[in-house]
Amino acid sequence: MQPNKERQRKIRNMLHRSFPKEATPEFELWERNHQNSPLLRLPPELRNRIYELVLDVGQIHVCFKKWKHRVQTRSGQRYYETTEGGFCCRILDRDQNPWKTIDAAFECSPRRGMTLLSPVCRQLYHETALLPFRLNAWSFESAQVMDRYVLKEKKLPRPHRRAIRLLYSPVVLPAPVENYFGGLQIIVLDSGLTMVRHVVEAGPDSAQRATIGWEVHCGTWKKSRGGGRRLVLDHALPMT
Repeated sequence: MQPNKERQRKIRNMLHRSFPKEATPEFELWERNHQNSPLLRLPPELRNRIYELVLDVGQIHVCFKKWKHRVQTRSGQRYYETTEGGFCCRILDRDQNPWKTIDAAFECSPRRGMTLLSPVCRQLYHETALLPFRLNAWSFESAQVMDRYVLKEKKLPRPHRRAIRLLYSPVVLPAPVENYFGGLQIIVLDSGLTMVRHVVEAGPDSAQRATIGWEVHCGTWKKSRGGGRRLVLDHALPMT
């Protein structure tokens, strides 16, 4: 039986925060996977490099596809054909304008999960579950889709949304939304303006805490050979 959303959330949180206890079946399975798997036997540095090569795809663009109901006729009988809708994503280049990219042939198919690696075993979940969020830029089809995906339906658990470093946003984020993400380092707006997070450390004699601000850089979307538009900044941004 498929667990409900609350149960799925608890399972994800448990996997993130805990390792299996010794002398339990889960711990024996953990040890057996670690000893027998060719991938898990590799040094952590090599595994991390492999994960980066597989999961760093550029930009993950979240869309919403409406449910469609059409009347069809077969053998003189009328029936309704339903096309599933929901959230889905497409892969774009990291510096590609997500709102000017129109591909009529693209089929948005809702699916579950970001990667097939994470569900394999507990250790792979620990090592890979957050990487699609940390390594890639994220964008949304519209402000309404972002609001529904992130705030209303809470599709991103806290560890996942806090792992996002680079966000393409069609609007300036209100402070509560910015804080809700929690880990953003760079925000690129529809206009090309780019906001880079910086922390001003308080002096040793100051009673104030460190303050967080945003530096604004000018950027423009320029047409590329492939027909899309790519972001060109006045100077290079720091690595996220």
